[in-house]
Amino acid sequence: MRYRINFRDIEIKDAELKRSLFWLLIASRGGDTRIKILSLILNEPLNKNELSKSLGLNYRTVTHHLNVLIRNNIIREDQKYGGLVYVNEVMEEELKEIIGKLIGGNNQ
Repeated sequence: MRYRINFRDIEIKDAELKRSLFWLLIASRGGDTRIKILSLILNEPLNKNELSKSLGLNYRTVTHHLNVLIRNNIIREDQKYGGLVYVNEVMEEELKEIIGKLIGGNNQ
């Protein structure tokens, strides 16, 4: 998907976070999948298996994208068996706004 949003459209004061989110969600391969994952877990925490089924993607593909988001401190995973994946609470509101713009304003 192509998005009609550019770097200046992201309204986040933390410049490093803004660059990271732009790269992870818009400018890099896999951004579409990460946007879909974030849109699901913003509504409710899910585990990897639930995400895989909801998105119709291979479990390993979902795991890869989750690891990318975890390494960038966008999400966190409960360490219990079948652990749920949560959005980092510090940036939850910013993510809701950005994901809303991306999903609501995409240009397929």
